[in-house]
Amino acid sequence: MTNERQDDEIIGRALSRAIETIDVNQTPYERSRLATGPARRSIFGWSQLGFAFVGVLLAVAIGSWLARPNESQPGVAASPTPGAAASVPQPSASAVPVVVPSVPTWVYFPRDGLPPVGAFVSGRQTDPTSRSLRVGDRISALLFNARSQVPADATNPAALIGTNAAGGSGQSSVATTVTTQGDVATVEFGLVPGWGVRGAAQSQALLQQLVYTITEEPGINRALITETGKPHAVIDQLVVDKPLTREDVSGYTSRGSADPLQIGGASTTAKLSTNYSVDSLAPGLARFVITFDYGTSGATTDPQITATLHPGTNETTGKAELEITVPNGSDTTTSATQVDRSPLRWIAVGQSNSFRAQVYRLGLDDQRPWRAMVLSNPTRIVIDIGGAPQATSDRIAVYRPTPGSTIDSRISQTFTLSGAARVFEANVAWRLKDATGKMVASGHFLASLGSTALWGTFDTPLTIPTSLMGTGPVTLELYEASPKDGTEQGLVVIPLMIR
Repeated sequence: MTNERQDDEIIGRALSRAIETIDVNQTPYERSRLATGPARRSIFGWSQLGFAFVGVLLAVAIGSWLARPNESQPGVAASPTPGAAASVPQPSASAVPVVVPSVPTWVYFPRDGLPPVGAFVSGRQTDPTSRSLRVGDRISALLFNARSQVPADATNPAALIGTNAAGGSGQSSVATTVTTQGDVATVEFGLVPGWGVRGAAQSQALLQQLVYTITEEPGINRALITETGKPHAVIDQLVVDKPLTREDVSGYTSRGSADPLQIGGASTTAKLSTNYSVDSLAPGLARFVITFDYGTSGATTDPQITATLHPGTNETTGKAELEITVPNGSDTTTSATQVDRSPLRWIAVGQSNSFRAQVYRLGLDDQRPWRAMVLSNPTRIVIDIGGAPQATSDRIAVYRPTPGSTIDSRISQTFTLSGAARVFEANVAWRLKDATGKMVASGHFLASLGSTALWGTFDTPLTIPTSLMGTGPVTLELYEASPKDGTEQGLVVIPLMIR
């Protein structure tokens, strides 16, 4: 005779201990019904002890089988030694995401014709002391937790990684191994069956998304993306064979106002106030405004200002920093505002050692082009950062119409062209081309200011030629005609649709 109830209890105890090493949401043994059940007294015979011993061995074997590594389940990699790779296994792309939503994680999503936009998604923190594992956790959050948290105006090509771009079926999976050295993070992707994207636009968007997300890690400025067994990656037909910065993939071909700005003006003390906006004036554009209140002094000359764009000093909230100093501010305000609306991450306000100098520091996603203007009534300094890359150059930035927008010529044959320029004698040239590339209209207009350190603004009407009304795609081009030989300088090309 055997005591089956006693044997079951012994097996249960052993099995509970065996599965305690599994990182799942199970009730600990000490709080289980087995542990809190009434005590029983019995005298074991040799046969009972034999069965108990076999039961324990069986439980240990079952526990070892349950704790085995599983490619479809994310594991927690051990902290790597310096220079070692941190392997971050990932769940199947077709499986339900299993990353525990424990910490908000900042990742990026591409936008059509714009640099990526950042957003917080659910994530995890495997080991806060390991750079490699922190990068791996961020990639994990992007690949598997961000699918239902994509910003309204963005896309998520990272969700396609590990799928078949050409269609078809088959098991899909993604695994990443991350190593860091200096300011470079190398991420090796193991893909079954592939990257999942197709075409130049989608491939570029995915590359932007990965580079921006990987380099969010403080101290990491370049991302090298590779595939298992290869020193490079081929995303559809896009070859990635070197470390890339955010500036390499942002889409801006010109850095714009890269040099420090220094403007001399009124030394009259003024009371300062600020405000900002993101995406309201133009997509991808952040505007920061400093308004001057001179009180009864009645100052009319331009205010003093210096501004410099440099790598961020606080990489947890931005990779770049625009520092603006106003020597004649009377405020003593010190504050910091978390914005987290790409490209503007945060705003800090403080005092410098100089007498009555107010300092503003803008934390930014990247070192994108920026422009400074001085406007009147009331006097204010306007800093515009970014904008649509194809509508932005080192001399001209078009805010409206936006690239790809539709103009209904049946309602009006005239549309408004607005933006900023820094060109010779404030003269901005323009032309319209039809779908075949033939120029059908041209002209020029004046900005509010010529070629100085400050930019001028423009807001002018343009008339659609009758021959273009309702024709479909057209191209609007703006440029500066060189005073030396008439060649085009600072060309921007804006595709439009005419209905």
